[in-house]
Amino acid sequence: MQQELLIEFLCEEIPARFQKKAISDAALTFKNILNSYGAIFFELKTLISPRRITILVNRLQQRTKSLSEERRGPKVSAPQIAIDGFLKDNNMNSDDLISRGEYYYLNIHVEGTEIIEIIPDMIEDFIKKMPWPKSMRWYLEKQKTLSAFWVRPIRSIMCIYDETPVQAFIESVGLDTCDYTFGHRFLSSEPIRIFDFEDYAYKLAKNYVMLDYKKKKHFIDIEMAKAAAMMGLCPQYDEELLDEVTGLVEYPFIHIGSIDEKFMSLPQEVLSTSMKIHQKYFTLIYPNSMIAPFFGTMTTVPGTSAMYAGLDRVLRARLSDAMFFYNEDKDVTLEAFAQRLSSIVFHEKLGSMSQKVDRMMSIANSKHEHRAVALCKADLLTQMVGEFPELQGVMGAIYAKIQQEEKDVYIAIREHYSPMGGNDDVPDSYTGARVAFFDKLDTLVGFIGIGIYPTGSKDPFALRRAAFSIVMLLCDFEEDILENESLTWYIETLIGSYLEQGIALEQNTLEKVKSFIIDRLKVYMIEKKKIDAKVVESVIRSYSVEAIDCSKALSKAVKLNKLSVIPGFDIIKTAYKRADGIISDKMSSINLNNVSFTNENMNELLSYVLESIDKQDTEEFLEVIIKTSQCVLDTCDNVLINDSDENIKKKNISVLVAYSNLITKNFGEISLL
Repeated sequence: MQQELLIEFLCEEIPARFQKKAISDAALTFKNILNSYGAIFFELKTLISPRRITILVNRLQQRTKSLSEERRGPKVSAPQIAIDGFLKDNNMNSDDLISRGEYYYLNIHVEGTEIIEIIPDMIEDFIKKMPWPKSMRWYLEKQKTLSAFWVRPIRSIMCIYDETPVQAFIESVGLDTCDYTFGHRFLSSEPIRIFDFEDYAYKLAKNYVMLDYKKKKHFIDIEMAKAAAMMGLCPQYDEELLDEVTGLVEYPFIHIGSIDEKFMSLPQEVLSTSMKIHQKYFTLIYPNSMIAPFFGTMTTVPGTSAMYAGLDRVLRARLSDAMFFYNEDKDVTLEAFAQRLSSIVFHEKLGSMSQKVDRMMSIANSKHEHRAVALCKADLLTQMVGEFPELQGVMGAIYAKIQQEEKDVYIAIREHYSPMGGNDDVPDSYTGARVAFFDKLDTLVGFIGIGIYPTGSKDPFALRRAAFSIVMLLCDFEEDILENESLTWYIETLIGSYLEQGIALEQNTLEKVKSFIIDRLKVYMIEKKKIDAKVVESVIRSYSVEAIDCSKALSKAVKLNKLSVIPGFDIIKTAYKRADGIISDKMSSINLNNVSFTNENMNELLSYVLESIDKQDTEEFLEVIIKTSQCVLDTCDNVLINDSDENIKKKNISVLVAYSNLITKNFGEISLL
């Protein structure tokens, strides 16, 4: 027997932006429901299209498994009425009570249930528990009440188990389950009776529904590329747009449209953004990456000449607006726009955007940095950014270049919003990276300084992303963003700038900001750099909050992560702990270059320690530090470190101090591992 459970929720159009995540959310939700009922199954798969979400459970056993659990009841000293109530609720008698410690317990055994009997309950649970980003209710005519919450009104629920329709009334949405579905809304009208999943997939495909989201996305990508290639072009790859259009159509029909030549004088970013944001069109480019006067799109039904003419006409209207805004903006200098930044509120408690720029100026250094900071927010006043907020920074850079600003300046204006999160790249230019750092750090200091923090999954001001981006800038950018100043200095300077503007921040703002950044540093090292969590904690513990250096901490964590999996690591860890147990004051080290011993063991250890110090930035370091660590253990076994002669004792301990500091400097507090 197949023992296959197939459920389809057919509803009004699910927003495209919800669909990709809904695949994994639905799988997890229904899997948890199956497990909660004790269902036995082999695998579960979810599929989605604009009008349906489908759940397929393979080899779902006909009975759930028997469950046994120990249930705690009232205290032994509780009134008899409470004990009797506990027994009655669980359909047991006093002979079944188990007294242990202060409480009574019952061993509850639940026999397995026929799966067919609980499938309707599972469907009800799924409707109530499926976590849509936004959901709605609708009126149920028969029941004269509102439905349960769901992303869009459900029109039918198909349910088939083991090739047999499951008949049930789903009260939460006022529908009887059925054994049929519907194909494409416009290309297929009759109900389609279904027997199993193979039959379901075949019949939907025949009726213009591509059920598998990933296959449909791949199909669109390939077919668009083929259509463009016939004209010597290729689509400009856009994962976000590809995801969105995949969720818009049940079956894609590819079309290549044209752009009026008069609009080709617009900057490429303007053309691409207008097509993407307003029309969901793909930008097509020549092999030299120059934009072509064509676009790629798709329709949900086979196109007609009138339909295609309409697609071109709508785009012309959008680009005409863009052309007007662009020409109007070019007549005003960025400096003129920047002078009006006081009219834009950054935050009601943190002043205007003009004040934000002034604070960023306080930590800028070079001429190019000051100029880039002065102009980086100016494009917020332009009509083009008003129409296309996605072009912040981009339009500023375009206008700055037109107005003959220096290259470092207009590149920094374009890059200063980067990175926009963990999947984005850090800026290419040094000035751009510095201005991006100023911008994000000012935001972090301000919001944390007035007591605004992310709570749970909510982070309306994207503070986690800002801190994560700061960490990326400090760790990923090849040059030193801090320019030999400490992170503390930048935070303190910004706090001072806020105070000069009459904006009071909490007294412990410095510590809170640094701790917040350190938390993101941990996430960055664990999730993006794939460093063991214990290693990360060990490295972070080796710094005080004041002295944290993100770049050096990452380097140290990478070394320790590599070290912790090699056979010699136990030797290093044991030697480090042994040395630390002897050392009473790590600051008592003396210059080892002036030290010599009559004891051969100590001379050998001194030689190893000095070699390790010399080679700590080379590939040979790990090999040398393992030998040094073994020598530490041998020396501690054969030499009385705490010699009765204070001078000898001080020299002995100084070598161990140098070894211990070397380990901490390069790897962190490895005793925590």
